[in-house]
Amino acid sequence: MKHQSFETIHYKVKEEKNQSQEVMKLLFGPENEIQKKQSNQYLDRILLEIELRDGKSKICDVIRTEPRVYEAIFHKAWFYRLADMLGVNRCVMDNYVKPQFVREFFMKFVYARLGFKVFRELKCARMMARAYDAKLFQFLKDEYFNLIETIASQIYSEMEGKTFEEFTESYCIKHKIPVQQCLSL
Repeated sequence: MKHQSFETIHYKVKEEKNQSQEVMKLLFGPENEIQKKQSNQYLDRILLEIELRDGKSKICDVIRTEPRVYEAIFHKAWFYRLADMLGVNRCVMDNYVKPQFVREFFMKFVYARLGFKVFRELKCARMMARAYDAKLFQFLKDEYFNLIETIASQIYSEMEGKTFEEFTESYCIKHKIPVQQCLSL
């Protein structure tokens, strides 16, 4: 092994640190940026227009800065029907913290109807409010909260008597979202 000078080692460590910081900026940049409330970037982000499936809206018209009081949209019967469709035991849905596949289902079928940008901004709003136990739909303003209720009832009726594959095919085609292949059960 060759002897390396202190400067060389220091330079390599500094370079690795800079690379890891750049990776973190790419991965978590929007969330970090939106937390700086006094910056112009934050104000620009609030005024940024996002495309929804029904047209254009501003983020401030869609997302609240603080979560609303929890009001259940997805009831136990809804989760039981999901368990039946996926072929898992209903008792896994009795816990307050649901299994990972439920989270995936929400991302792929519920929030996919709103669009990725809205989903990303909902996660940012939850981080900003430091309300990590709040549900994402608690950050939606009234019209979009009602939209999530509608989506929940549509999914509930669509799941009835179908397998996951049948549900995926019919739901994705009907609502023009990318066909989802599987969930991690």
